Amino acid sequence: MGIFRYFKNVVMGLYNLCVGLSITTKYFFKKTTTQQYPEERLPLPERSRSMIKLIYDGEKDQFNCVACMMCAKACPNSCIKLEGVRDEGGKRRMTTFKLDFSTCIFCGYCVEACGFDALTFVSEEYENSVYKRGSLLQDENAMKWARPAHLAPKTEEPAAAAAPAGA
Repeated sequence: MGIFRYFKNVVMGLYNLCVGLSITTKYFFKKTTTQQYPEERLPLPERSRSMIKLIYDGEKDQFNCVACMMCAKACPNSCIKLEGVRDEGGKRRMTTFKLDFSTCIFCGYCVEACGFDALTFVSEEYENSVYKRGSLLQDENAMKWARPAHLAPKTEEPAAAAAPAGA
């Protein structure tokens, strides 16, 4: 009876070894999904909340911000400090913009509250670590972002005139 159990255990051990090796072989030839960061950087989704930037209009040579203060009012942590003046034409323009990323929670309320398309999330920049805490306080020059042409907002063309009803 003991010799039968011995050979049964040997056969079961060889069977389990073959099962384990087949699983290992299957994964050995499978395509890897490991990302070799930082050499390889996968693109982030379009709606990711990575880095907040001030949109700069290169054609007008100015920021889109008109200092309406809606972003500062919408911020739950009060991490946006904004100042603006009225120019001789009566239009408001931003003079200083500071955002403290050490207290920002990237909730996106400032981007949603901006009615002038002046703030956006830039998904290409997601390495937000710094060596000094003071560099987390960024001004308008550090946050300046010129929108590429392929990301420009779509302008709606005027609808074609309606055809006469009697035709």
